[in-house]
Amino acid sequence: MIDTWLFAALCLIFLSICAFVRILPGPTRFDQFVAINTAITLAAGAALALSISLGNLLVLDASIALLALCFAGTIAYARYGMGDKS
Repeated sequence: MIDTWLFAALCLIFLSICAFVRILPGPTRFDQFVAINTAITLAAGAALALSISLGNLLVLDASIALLALCFAGTIAYARYGMGDKS
């Protein structure tokens, strides 16, 4: 019988792959950016569920680091990539 957390991790991995597929044909740069953020957030959620399923805290630490880098990248892109109007 499959573990519930492992099933959740597999579902989130599938959704993350679907978001990654959306990155390439995105109509605008901003749509691609949203797809990247969504994919990374789903991947971090999958890592969290996988960490609970395996009982391994190393995966959890990597997930937290991934989310922190994603958040910092989002702030940097919003500040400098789009041009600061202030």
